[in-house]
Amino acid sequence: MPETRCVITFEPTGDRVEVAPGVTLRAAAAKAGVALPAPCGGLGVCGGCAVQASGALQAPGADELLLLSSEARERSVRIACKARVHGDVTVRPLRAVPPAELRIVETGDLHEVSVEPPERRGLFGPEPPLGAVVDVGTTTVVVALVDLRTGETLGSASALNPQHPFGHDVLSRISHAASSGVEALREPVVRVIEDLALGLVQRAGLGADHLREIAVAGNTTMLHLLLGFDPAPLGAAPYAPARLDAVDRPAAELGFTRLGTARTYVLPGISAFLGADVTAGLLTTRLAERESTALFIDLGTNGEIVLRTRDRMLGASTAAGPALEGASIEYGMRAETGAIERVTFARDSLVLGTIGDAPATGLCGSGLIDLVGVLLESGVVDHTGLMHDDVAHPLARLVSTRDGVRIFEVVPGVYLTQRDIRQIQLASAAVATGIDLLLESAGIAPGDVSELVIGGGFGFHVRADALARMGMVPSAWRDRITYGGNTAIAGTTRALLDRGQRRLADAIARHVETIDLAAHPDFQTRFIRALDFPSV
Repeated sequence: MPETRCVITFEPTGDRVEVAPGVTLRAAAAKAGVALPAPCGGLGVCGGCAVQASGALQAPGADELLLLSSEARERSVRIACKARVHGDVTVRPLRAVPPAELRIVETGDLHEVSVEPPERRGLFGPEPPLGAVVDVGTTTVVVALVDLRTGETLGSASALNPQHPFGHDVLSRISHAASSGVEALREPVVRVIEDLALGLVQRAGLGADHLREIAVAGNTTMLHLLLGFDPAPLGAAPYAPARLDAVDRPAAELGFTRLGTARTYVLPGISAFLGADVTAGLLTTRLAERESTALFIDLGTNGEIVLRTRDRMLGASTAAGPALEGASIEYGMRAETGAIERVTFARDSLVLGTIGDAPATGLCGSGLIDLVGVLLESGVVDHTGLMHDDVAHPLARLVSTRDGVRIFEVVPGVYLTQRDIRQIQLASAAVATGIDLLLESAGIAPGDVSELVIGGGFGFHVRADALARMGMVPSAWRDRITYGGNTAIAGTTRALLDRGQRRLADAIARHVETIDLAAHPDFQTRFIRALDFPSV
């Protein structure tokens, strides 16, 4: 007998695909070329791939029901990585994946740069000589084009990291590399880097033969995948990287077959959790050269923290979780068109700012932190994180209960849930505890820190007041926070232009003392204590 086939139709595009019974909706979408959000990479723990589906579907199991409210079930919402078909099904994604609309911070503060003539480094070819600077992030890939003779940045371009279907975090990527092979994750990133670099060269009216060198930074997992190293040891103790030192090889040897005869230089990393992007951040912020005590944080799914004292540099990474990038939040989203990125309170109501000034469709990380800060100030959220509808404040009227859980209506169709607040508490407490233990290890008090430099795209958009109000950073630091933008791009640009900066990067990577926060005997106790928001 011929095998039964199920026809899966995706709306509104009308794309169709035939699959065997028992296949998940997520697998059917992948076969049809339909992109679905996948914050956890299809591990079934986040609910981010929720879709509306009707037709011949197997009944949801207990693990799927945990991710669905009764209201969602009434709307025929299913979790795509869990729901399996046994006949024809029609699917409508609840949220599209629009990589071209992502807002990505492509530049950072370079300060003054030194430029070493390319001929002195053996880089010969047609004029003008060009270099490409690459930041391979877990979420995005950024490429900048630089004139190697003048140091001028000629342009930049960015894209969603094409590994995103494998999950939003490095552990999901490591898991998929183990099952699918490293090449399945490496090749798409190589192609995106080539496309972005060549697009910038063509925009400048030149050819690939003008590219002499490519400098690359990224977190340790992303660079392992780019270089073809097995990342599995990074996912379990003792977290042993295959390589942390700098790499200098012809680009073609790394798979960049369309970039002519360019060489590739990859900055050194510090540890499994403090990658070359942190080295680049320390390079451009000149943290190692400062005499006063200062702190550098790159905020994202992981909070990478480096403390500079007069005679030491101490570093640690804390698992802030995906909430700061809009994942694991019911109405969370990336920093893309329609995301609420700013929230203030004025004249008895919320004042919202969205990316692209578009109608609000969800909350990205900076908007989420702003909103929680406003609700703390209003008393609608108390210091334990609980939401109240009985306080004397205009915003209390927007609190209601759904399935026995408190929710706050930001705008019609976008809500903040009690669970979302808990996710923010977990992220804030992780970063605050990491800062606390680093300061203690160095024997200094918060008041001794003269400056906090925040790097990364997320950090560029979050307000100092909001970070302090929720306790992620000490309140005394409100006026000591500066923003470096994309410090990975800025620091990598410095290393591209001058071998002296590369030697400094090597020295920085060697001299940062790393602290394993997870193994610290006081981490759990302090983390639990930090879960509460500061009392007013």
